[in-house]
Amino acid sequence: MSENTTRSGAGGHPGASTLARLGAEVPHADFWIFVGLLVLAIGGAAVSQAEDSGGRLYWLALVLVYGLVSVARSWFQAKDQGGPVWPMVRSQVFHWLGALVAIQIVLLFESSGMTDRGPAADYTLLVLALSVFLAGVHFNWTFMLLGGILAAVAVALQELEQLTVYLVIVPLALLAIWVVYKRKFG
Repeated sequence: MSENTTRSGAGGHPGASTLARLGAEVPHADFWIFVGLLVLAIGGAAVSQAEDSGGRLYWLALVLVYGLVSVARSWFQAKDQGGPVWPMVRSQVFHWLGALVAIQIVLLFESSGMTDRGPAADYTLLVLALSVFLAGVHFNWTFMLLGGILAAVAVALQELEQLTVYLVIVPLALLAIWVVYKRKFG
């Protein structure tokens, strides 16, 4: 077998060996993806606390990131299990499009003056928390943890002072990381 054939993997596609290697390390990849998404959620708390908050836009962008990650994970999971890919991807896409539509409605309420910028960011975060939690119920259990933490961020942002938010969120995040780590590796 030539070096090119070896590098290109079983299907002759240059990325096939990379995908196969990623597939072999899925528990590690899943763990680090979870940690990355969790860091983005905690970063959102900082963005939401800024004076001239772009919080609502941050949470909107996070819907896109979480949605893309969720769809990609489902794609690879369905491929790995040899099951039909498109029904799972279609369900995921409709799930995340629903979240985007709900957030667009919140932004419409803000632009029409029905709500102010601060509450619009909070409502956007709640829509994201619910969407992420439901993605966990239907697609990947780690998203349930993320959704719970996002809901805790929403409550903490409303009920606690700036520094105190992190005294609640960081221990929750560390606990969630420990749970995912134990479930994946222990």
